[in-house]
Amino acid sequence: MTTHVEDEPLDPKVEAIRKKMVRLLLVSGAIMMIGLMTVLIAIVYKLNQSSTPAIAQTGSVSVPVGSEIVSTAIGDGKIMLTVRGTDGKNSVLIYDEAGNLLSQLAVNEQ
Repeated sequence: MTTHVEDEPLDPKVEAIRKKMVRLLLVSGAIMMIGLMTVLIAIVYKLNQSSTPAIAQTGSVSVPVGSEIVSTAIGDGKIMLTVRGTDGKNSVLIYDEAGNLLSQLAVNEQ
């Protein structure tokens, strides 16, 4: 047969410290849970945030007949084409977003 021995009651000063420590543990645990929930909510919000897809514009540009497009670049609302003509010389054509020719530059070798 086993007998149950009860612990002696703590000193009142030690008991007061124990109660403060338990209260501190509960408060810090609650703060940690609130922080974790905030981070998770922010992640879910960011994942579910609908991003507007870019609208693709269609159009056309004209290049000289028989020429070959060597390279392209797009930026700042302009399209730049480097074109090699039938004579083997390169030229740079710059168009706006609507496909209007803004500038035509001949590339000369020196």
